[in-house]
Amino acid sequence: MRTKAPILITTAAAAALGCGDSAPGPGDGGPPGTLEGPDVMLAAATEHVYTVGAYMGEDWESFGSIAGVAFDGAGNAHILDRQEDRIVVLDPNGTFVRFVGGSGEGPGELQSPFTLHVYRDGGYVVGSVRGIDVLGSDGEQLRRMPMSVATGSPIWNARALPDGSLVSTVFRFDIERFREGLEQLEPPGRPIEIFPIEHGKPEVLYTAWELPDPEDERRNARRSSSSDGVSRMSAGRSFEPRLHFDVTSDGRLAVVDSIGYRVKLVARDGSVVGTVERPVAPLAVTEAMKEAARDRYRAREVPSNVGIFRIERESVDELRFADEVPVIANMAVDWEDRIWVERTGADGVEPGPIDIVTPEGGYVGTLPANGVRIPSAFGPNGLMAYVEADEVGIPTVRVIRLVSLQPQGM
Repeated sequence: MRTKAPILITTAAAAALGCGDSAPGPGDGGPPGTLEGPDVMLAAATEHVYTVGAYMGEDWESFGSIAGVAFDGAGNAHILDRQEDRIVVLDPNGTFVRFVGGSGEGPGELQSPFTLHVYRDGGYVVGSVRGIDVLGSDGEQLRRMPMSVATGSPIWNARALPDGSLVSTVFRFDIERFREGLEQLEPPGRPIEIFPIEHGKPEVLYTAWELPDPEDERRNARRSSSSDGVSRMSAGRSFEPRLHFDVTSDGRLAVVDSIGYRVKLVARDGSVVGTVERPVAPLAVTEAMKEAARDRYRAREVPSNVGIFRIERESVDELRFADEVPVIANMAVDWEDRIWVERTGADGVEPGPIDIVTPEGGYVGTLPANGVRIPSAFGPNGLMAYVEADEVGIPTVRVIRLVSLQPQGM
């Protein structure tokens, strides 16, 4: 069924610091309309463009499992259906155009795809269990790079630079340590690497900050490991700062790797060329927050078996906690290079307000927590796509257009 939005630039040395320090909330410093001032709430005018996805519909609109959605420069939507091993292409009005891919091992065919990037000219980079497929706008295979767990391969959150290279955290697996039953060694920090699609050899662009473990917790904490046919999952640490990154149209990387409110701008040579900051203090993790996290851990379902491994998970008593809740919960760059910065809600879990800022540090304003959210994909001319499930759990893609952003009351 188909139915018919003053600059804060710091030195590279200051920008590279972790941001665990407390700070006053917005409104304690500068005037309204600036990053140091109080929130200027925005009213987002949107219009519904189309929604696709149906249980009893045409073949193209019956999605099995939507792994990703992206727009090209013409406003066409490209929906990756993992279950069907194909990409569904829709025009700007939501009308079906064609399929790309399909199950198989031949040129242009896909096998268990899990990530999708679409270039503005309509070309594709598709990640799957067998590697990376680079396809032309017509779906023709240009090249295929096998997955290499030894040298590293991009994982789910890959982004593309203007030259076509991918930027990603990279997965590596030491098979010799695995055979000896040892845990996998992890590099210090959280490296973000460039994966040139011409030759496939990654290089570190930027090493993001990582919250350290206290010495006593580091000794006792166990990483996820695999041996003897058993995959052991660590309980991990709740409220740990996540790594968020996206790419601007000129190739800079916007990175969030802090507890506080700090978005770093990283150049192609890996240098931090600026930051965008607001004086928003992180929340202290309370006992009530810890107990709620334990409840979520208990309710989380994990498979009992994956492939040849039996899954074992640490008990809830092994769950650890950071001292503070990161200020930023999510971040993305839209088609106009504005940075959407979602702040964490008052309970440390629920979505909070979204600041819209520019890479140069301009403050556009703040969307309320119950307003428009960061979409699954931004597109040209204000298009925004959301991967959702309908009332009976059928996967759908809802596309809206952001018409305007104005201060509330105007």
